[in-house]
Amino acid sequence: MALYNNLKVKAYGKINLLLDIIGRREDGYHMLNTVMQSVSLYDTLELSLDETAPEGIELICDKEGFPLDSTNLIWKAADLFKEFSHIRFGGKLIVKVEKNIPSQAGMGGGSADAAAMLRAMNTFFGTLIDEDDLCDIGVKLGADVPFCVKGGTRLCQGVGEIMNLLPSMECAFVIVKPDVSVSTPEAYRRYDLLRDPPRSNLDYFLKSLSTGNVFSTSIYLFNVFETAIDLPEIAKARQDLKEAGALNSLMTGSGSVVFGVYENEEYAKAAAEKLKDKYSCCHVCTPTKNAYELMWVNR
Repeated sequence: MALYNNLKVKAYGKINLLLDIIGRREDGYHMLNTVMQSVSLYDTLELSLDETAPEGIELICDKEGFPLDSTNLIWKAADLFKEFSHIRFGGKLIVKVEKNIPSQAGMGGGSADAAAMLRAMNTFFGTLIDEDDLCDIGVKLGADVPFCVKGGTRLCQGVGEIMNLLPSMECAFVIVKPDVSVSTPEAYRRYDLLRDPPRSNLDYFLKSLSTGNVFSTSIYLFNVFETAIDLPEIAKARQDLKEAGALNSLMTGSGSVVFGVYENEEYAKAAAEKLKDKYSCCHVCTPTKNAYELMWVNR
């Protein structure tokens, strides 16, 4: 049974500061070297329980195109959590979702929501499942979900499940979304067609990151999917961010969100002011040390 009447959490999005593909497993999954960073742009999930209704799940969200059935990662996360913890909801578990992270844009919005759901249920039902077990549940939902359980700045390897904590950059980001969509399976298909893909300078990136120098670290931002996808809208967004003062800019994940790195939030806000008329999706955000935050609970 639930310990609380309702509970509300933040699910922070992520960007990839570096993303390289270094091989492929026998099962077809690509092996990655990627540095992921949680950022302060977030969705919210509010959980409540209707004890008068039959056992089940109800999703509520006014975002157009947001699935409200068992295909949603939040619903799948709830089912897996219930199976792992052997709990009963004790009624209908209602999850109200507010979407702010752009969908299908490389910011891990679905993964962030799924991870936040796992953490929220752990609190809501008082199950005391440890973080590593939550990651084990999460990887069944997607390769980015374990990172979104832990958050911060991490080097993620394997298919994304092998993680090492890194220091965070002191900086701010401007995030824009060009009017173009990118399919992740299509991005991988295009990568597989590349004869001689470029490679990241991971060692230089990590050494620079360890010094805390945002200028030198920005030099080594890298995403191999930019070469594979090669869309003019992505290139234009990167250039727009640089012309608005970014130290460097990069597409995140398989796109299509592009971010620029700025020395501080003041500079980032000034840049966003210049770009907001060009991009309907334009946000200023900062690095966060967590992927999840409990906003409030009511007993």
